[in-house]
Amino acid sequence: MSDTPPRIILATSNGTGMGHLARQAAVALALSGPVEPIVFSLSQAVHVVTRHGLRAEYCPSHHRNWMPHLSWHGYLGKRLTALLQETRARVLAFDGVAPYLGLLRARAAHPDVAFVWIRRGLWRANANRRALASRAFFDLVVEPGDLAAAADRGATASLSDAVPVAPITVLEGNPPLSRAEAAAALGLDPDRPTALVTLGAGSINDTRTPALAAIRSFLATPDWQVAVTRAPLALAVLPAADVARVHELVGVYPLARYLAAFDAAVGAAGYNTVHELLPAGVPTLLVPNLATATDDQIGRARYLAAGRLALCVENDSAEAITLGVARLVDPAVRAELAKACKALPAPSGASATAELLTQLMDGYATHQPSLHERIRTIDLDMRARAMRTLGPSGTTAVRRVLGRLPVAGPVRPLGVRPLITDDLDPDVLRREHPVEHLLPGSSTAYRLRRLAIAHDAYRWPTDGARMPLA
Repeated sequence: MSDTPPRIILATSNGTGMGHLARQAAVALALSGPVEPIVFSLSQAVHVVTRHGLRAEYCPSHHRNWMPHLSWHGYLGKRLTALLQETRARVLAFDGVAPYLGLLRARAAHPDVAFVWIRRGLWRANANRRALASRAFFDLVVEPGDLAAAADRGATASLSDAVPVAPITVLEGNPPLSRAEAAAALGLDPDRPTALVTLGAGSINDTRTPALAAIRSFLATPDWQVAVTRAPLALAVLPAADVARVHELVGVYPLARYLAAFDAAVGAAGYNTVHELLPAGVPTLLVPNLATATDDQIGRARYLAAGRLALCVENDSAEAITLGVARLVDPAVRAELAKACKALPAPSGASATAELLTQLMDGYATHQPSLHERIRTIDLDMRARAMRTLGPSGTTAVRRVLGRLPVAGPVRPLGVRPLITDDLDPDVLRREHPVEHLLPGSSTAYRLRRLAIAHDAYRWPTDGARMPLA
């Protein structure tokens, strides 16, 4: 009998934030017994999950532009196939709003593996409908709960194909610290009112970024101190005395453990922010990111504000944020928000999802393609064949006629030798030079297979020399 533990691969898309990665980390922590979760992510932030003791592998997304776009889908399919063969995983669960063609190819190549789509709801109206055609490829769809689910007007709102669970958040598997412990760990004064600002930094010379507007508004009240997850690059415009009251949180993960240190927060209305701050009882001003492709942040923020669970602004102008923070520093407003949030149920979606995956793994036999899946497979193959025939330039021309974005990436393999490593160093992952990351502890056979996949993708000249594996 094999000593290999049963394994589940938790895959994530690239995304615009930490939502996909954080949910999969939460599910991984909730898996019990002998099951080993392995994270496979297109996000350069994947290194954070190793702090939970998880094994993880990074795969560059097509947004890195390291290979032709169509080639990338084939590359992704080969990467997933190699990982499934190496780990002998019985389940692959993908968290993302649009399953990639490479993922669907891996599905077709592994009928003995259960494929699951963790599909968050609350999509923008009329956004991403084409992605739903991939539903037939999956043996199970899980929908993480959303505190604003009643406001959902997106493409998934009327569907009944998913198993709903409560919100999925790392709060569930990470016991919170006390205020004194959290403040000490973050270098904050526990006796002063403290605000958390989690908005982006903005451009380097912009002194009117949303984050800076929020910081200035809190600092206008002398007692407040402010913690920021990303220091605005224009912070130097503040008086020195004010800068001393601003604390940058570097490398703090998971932030959910430290939320008792904060009396108020300003953040985007994304899934992670909402489902960490509100259940933790932190009075919050939501600033919706209106540039998201699928996530309906304005709908989420408006609904929660109408339910008196949070404050929200309709745009990220300095004027709107200043007015919002002026309300948030009012003790009576914060007390009302905290009381409403205290009535929210504790998050339990991670353990529910882990149980669904374990049950599916234990009783799974084989995937039986439906007629819809067979038709969709033929359609995808025909599209891929057409793109190969047209080439990148021809495909871009056709996409423009159809009103779609042009094909990104180079028109041919780069001809460069990537760095091959099993170290998830974030500085290395952020480099412009291609990186091939290997699952730590993988076999020699897997490393050789990955070398062949990389060479096919990048076509570097070897001059007959064998490439060393870092």
